Amino acid sequence: MFKLTGIFLLILLISPFNSSYSQRIDSIPNNVIGTTSLPTSLDSSITDQIIPDSLTVLQNDSIKEVINASVFYNAEDSMVLDVRNQKVRLYGNAIIRYEKLELTAEFVEYDFNTNTACASGLPDSLGVLIGKPKLNDDGSQFSQEYLCYNFRSQKGYSKVAVTQEGEAVFHAALSKRQSNEWVHVRNGKFTTCDAENPHYHFHLSRAILIPDDKVVSGPLYMKVRKVPLPLALPFGWFPTKRESTHGIILPGYGDANNLGFFLKDGGYYIPLGRYADTRILADIYSRGSWALKNATNYKKRYRYSGNFSLSRSVIKSGFEELSSYSKDVEFFVRWSHNQDQKAKPNSRFSANVNLGSRNNFRNNLNSSQEEYLSNTFNSSVQWTKSFPGKPINLTVAARHSQNSATGNVDLTLPSVNFNMSRVYLPLSWVRSSPSVKKKWFEQIGLSYSANFENLLSSSNSDLALNRTDQLTREMKNGIKQTASLSTQLKTGFVTITPNFSMNEYWAFKYLTKEYDPESQMTQVDTLSGFRSARDWRMSVSANTQFYGIFNFNSSNKVKAIRHVITPSIGTSYTPYLNRNTFGFFGEDGAYDSYSEFEVARFQPINTNESFNLNMSLGNNLEMKMANKIEGEPDLKVKIIESFTTSGSYNMIADSINLSDISMRGFTTLFKKVNLNVNSTHNAYARNESGQVVDRFLLSEEGRLLRLRRANAALGFTMRSKNESEAGKSENATEQELEYVASNPDAFVDFSVPWNLTLSYSLNLSRNFDAQTQNDTSLVTQSILFNGDFTVFEKWKIGFNSGYDFVAKDFTPTTLNLYWDLHCWEFSFNWIPFGVRQSFSLQLNIKSSLLKDLKLQARGGPNGFLF
Repeated sequence: MFKLTGIFLLILLISPFNSSYSQRIDSIPNNVIGTTSLPTSLDSSITDQIIPDSLTVLQNDSIKEVINASVFYNAEDSMVLDVRNQKVRLYGNAIIRYEKLELTAEFVEYDFNTNTACASGLPDSLGVLIGKPKLNDDGSQFSQEYLCYNFRSQKGYSKVAVTQEGEAVFHAALSKRQSNEWVHVRNGKFTTCDAENPHYHFHLSRAILIPDDKVVSGPLYMKVRKVPLPLALPFGWFPTKRESTHGIILPGYGDANNLGFFLKDGGYYIPLGRYADTRILADIYSRGSWALKNATNYKKRYRYSGNFSLSRSVIKSGFEELSSYSKDVEFFVRWSHNQDQKAKPNSRFSANVNLGSRNNFRNNLNSSQEEYLSNTFNSSVQWTKSFPGKPINLTVAARHSQNSATGNVDLTLPSVNFNMSRVYLPLSWVRSSPSVKKKWFEQIGLSYSANFENLLSSSNSDLALNRTDQLTREMKNGIKQTASLSTQLKTGFVTITPNFSMNEYWAFKYLTKEYDPESQMTQVDTLSGFRSARDWRMSVSANTQFYGIFNFNSSNKVKAIRHVITPSIGTSYTPYLNRNTFGFFGEDGAYDSYSEFEVARFQPINTNESFNLNMSLGNNLEMKMANKIEGEPDLKVKIIESFTTSGSYNMIADSINLSDISMRGFTTLFKKVNLNVNSTHNAYARNESGQVVDRFLLSEEGRLLRLRRANAALGFTMRSKNESEAGKSENATEQELEYVASNPDAFVDFSVPWNLTLSYSLNLSRNFDAQTQNDTSLVTQSILFNGDFTVFEKWKIGFNSGYDFVAKDFTPTTLNLYWDLHCWEFSFNWIPFGVRQSFSLQLNIKSSLLKDLKLQARGGPNGFLF
């Protein structure tokens, strides 16, 4: 704490003298700055200014042993030499730097007789003490009202000292530093609050501070401001190491209703070297339930980071003597791993694993509202390799998908994907010089991909992984290859895009069926063997753009409207492909068919021959408006960003040639509201049973199209914005700031920060009712909203809810409150209704050093515990 070795480099300027001499050094200007190291004699350039030639220098070997490095010193006001008493004094923001030590104070005095340096603040014109000594020793910060240090004994003394090591702040009324750097303290305070008068502290009557290790004290008790709390201990031990240390994690507590009272998330913290740490946690409930968890975090700078957690819980409900008693054993595994992009630019490994039993989050008190409502969990462990200078990459992955509602589990292990991005065909024998324009056949691009997967599907979430033989039979594997040839040709203002694509399917086992007349049953077998199939498709399309501009009078606010039409027309051909095997395989020997690829991972699709004429029409509508800021360019406003109508006509089908007509569009309203709409229409009439017949609706009912389904989604985010916030914008121009100042009503102005996100969705489906011979409409619509707002500067209230207009009920709702108490923080979370109706509150110290010192409670409508 009092490592003030650098102060004594002032003896480079003077040493004990043979005669008495004292004066104010007026020849030295203000802001005296120097850098020097210990010489065998004084520097002549300095002695000529401050020491008469008649004075001699006395050597001090003990000081030479202590001071052996360069020093930087500065005094803004002046420096005084007292030769009679053999002292030197620095006035006015004195600063001394020596090795890793830096001392600043309003006044510093050094006594050559005792080799002692003392530093303190000085009163200003109002009598307020300014320039208190501050010491920074290799990251450890100390401040005090008065300090002295002896370089011979390497002992020090200070009054009202404040030491900071990392997040720990240590106040001492009186302290002494020993030669081994241990500090003995009387009337001390230990806290993590950096306020001059801490909001809380542990009062220590006597203590010993071992730098970068720990604080050991006698009896102590806790105070909030000046109010003592009934939290006292016969002794204290506080780690102050910059590296993590082992420690106990205090549990939270509450009432879980049917599970009883509980202690949760209590355990032990273990650091695992420089790059990782782990926590072993446990929950225990008064009615017999329990849980054991492990959470590990790791990080290596510029290489990777991640976390791993594993939990197992036993949930008991009811009493064993009653029939309603149940016992559920749940587990869950989570692993997240991210590789720094700089570590291996051409190779990347990542993991995101969420795997466990289906009821884990419904029986788990620790689960969040989002986890409780989720019924699908996905996992992926993936390694990707790219090859610089080559258009290929390789991906090896393992994937998992789980639905907790249905119990279905899909496990893909492994998945290997080889991909080659588009390359031009190597027609070097006909390719012309690079300076000559390429021929059309030199612009043909080839892309290729091959994917191997091994898939296991099960309807039971809890897979019996020990039944290897059964899992092997149920696994589906295979390879799918895709190749595509395409190019673009420009003819005037029309772009023509031909394309040919082909898929190849490989299977390593296949399905057989055979009807046995004696048993009158169909025998189904899965046999090992190679099977292959393929399909192909070809298409060609042409598209262009037409622009229409409508100009208005220059005096109008609206200058012009531009309409962009993007028509596209093309054809596509798909051949007839059917890989089924036909025979008498059905029930009671009925004629039926099956596909050998039913047990393969990739199954070719049977297709009917089609020759389609594909059409689409895109629209974009924009408006140019005069800028309210004079001299600035006109504003471009998007009215309709995109609205597209598309459909196709099968020219070789025997009936119902026209497909459904699809319409979709999106735009942004008022630069804030995002609007998306989609609808599907049909142009054919129907018979009495609701089946589509080969007659147009226009000829039957006089209508062009019949709506089948439609949906619309609207969302926007609003947040407070006022003049001061606009002035803080880094991108704001002077004209924009002037406009904000002259048009205060153009922005929502609230005195507290807030934000609100709202999304509305509407879905409409039309179904035929045979009794009424009309369509019936099924409408679902809901609104979701979330946000937060700050009150009283340190209070933030957040909410997340919604409303279902069909069910006439609120969606799952959460409310939360956060209160920043400087060195403390308070949080309150509340689910006001629903199956998870509950609340939780917590008051804890913000510092990670004492974050486990907390008051926590949870409960529901039928219970509360402190």
